[in-house]
Amino acid sequence: MERSLLRSILQQLGARVRREQLETWFRSLDVRRADEREVELSVTSTFVRDWVQKNYLGVLQEAVTALGEPRRRVVLTHREEDGWDSLRFAQPTPMSDEIDRLLRQRDERVPASPMANQVAQAAGGAGQALPSPFGMPSSLPAATGVPTSRRLGNALNPNYTFDRFVVGPCNRLAHASALAIGENPGCAYNPLFVHGNVGLGKSHLLQAICHTVLRRDPKARVLYLSCEDFTNAFIQAIQSHSLDQFRETYRTADVLVIDDVQFLANKDKTQDEFFHTFNALYDAQKQIVLSSDRPPVEIPTVEERLVSRFKWGLVAEVEAPCFDTRVAIVRRKAAGRGIELPEEVARFLAERVATNIRELEGAVIKVVGIAAITEQPITLALAESCIRGMPVRQTQVSTDDIMTLITSEFAITARELTGKSRTQTVSLPRQIAMYLLREHTESSLEDVGRIFGNRDHTTVLYAVNKIKERTQKDKMFKELMDGLGNRLLTRGFRS
Repeated sequence: MERSLLRSILQQLGARVRREQLETWFRSLDVRRADEREVELSVTSTFVRDWVQKNYLGVLQEAVTALGEPRRRVVLTHREEDGWDSLRFAQPTPMSDEIDRLLRQRDERVPASPMANQVAQAAGGAGQALPSPFGMPSSLPAATGVPTSRRLGNALNPNYTFDRFVVGPCNRLAHASALAIGENPGCAYNPLFVHGNVGLGKSHLLQAICHTVLRRDPKARVLYLSCEDFTNAFIQAIQSHSLDQFRETYRTADVLVIDDVQFLANKDKTQDEFFHTFNALYDAQKQIVLSSDRPPVEIPTVEERLVSRFKWGLVAEVEAPCFDTRVAIVRRKAAGRGIELPEEVARFLAERVATNIRELEGAVIKVVGIAAITEQPITLALAESCIRGMPVRQTQVSTDDIMTLITSEFAITARELTGKSRTQTVSLPRQIAMYLLREHTESSLEDVGRIFGNRDHTTVLYAVNKIKERTQKDKMFKELMDGLGNRLLTRGFRS
């Protein structure tokens, strides 16, 4: 009874609050008691209880009332910690699957369907093993700009398959969506728009879709190419007076996959051609998959009508991998070369190279290669000497990153955050932002004070010390702060 009621309440919440709030504040929500007069809901942290009580109690009451129980009053209580952590994604909770499903539905902006359930199952695992379709034809565009083989466009990398893709929290949605599309092109999410920083695996996912489609249907017309190649093919078709042939090829593909679509910027004629190509494929229910180094709305000088179409399906971000995912990637890359790295070496490489999978692979190659050439065992000392000469980039956190994270997480505006309000709903996020600015940037106390309306440096110091003290006394609050810090360091923000 309680579990069914909780599921219904969460479904109502999913339509009333933003995904960040649903994931952060309601993951440990449970129904403790329900009678004719009251519904007692509990969470595992006094901090979460107090925050929800002040900011979301009305929303919870609306959710219960919407279930046809207008006389029931919502009571919010705190239960002792029982292994459920309301502020950490990795920990299981009674309704984690339900919340994850609601979050995916919010992102997909489509109603639940059998295909959505398929993606939910895919997102719950570490990746499904699919046979690698080696030996696929790999023709390049012909001189006229029109590919001639059924496996059209650029060559596929035989290693870029789903079974060789390491799945983690940073890419789970993108991976699950790509997997669903590979199994049912044109039926799941159309278009799929994958975005993220350089070297995070976007091309791997796109090519894995192509491999899977061709494995299931070798006769499928699959066209994979970069945006630059599409542009060049279009220009060549104009010069050779073969536009009809160009359009016939690209507008009759079963699956069109375009990598680095941000290069459409400042190319008005190519944008117009791609617009009509997109419409033709979409109307024919053919699959379109696009990738970019930024979200659709951030691509400069691209027509609004194209940006709108990019957002019709599912927009999935591939973020910088977290530490555990990087360790798994290091092991996978080494295993691909027949080497099992010592645990301390794998963890060292994952710690030192934090933002780019290609650089991480380069570090593995260098360590394995030098060990083979010098006939030395792979040790931590050897790894340290190899990395010492490599340009290792650390994640850069900017003021805008922190302000964007806080306004999104706590559902307040930038004006409220930097304004004069002293209410708890604003003052606590403001203090957290000040603390993060001091921890993750080189901003002085005076610099932080200027960001928040020319406040005195003593005000900033008080805020920073208050957050430090609270993290020492409140375990759940510390988990919240650690989570915010990890999101800053692993999301791969562009500087």
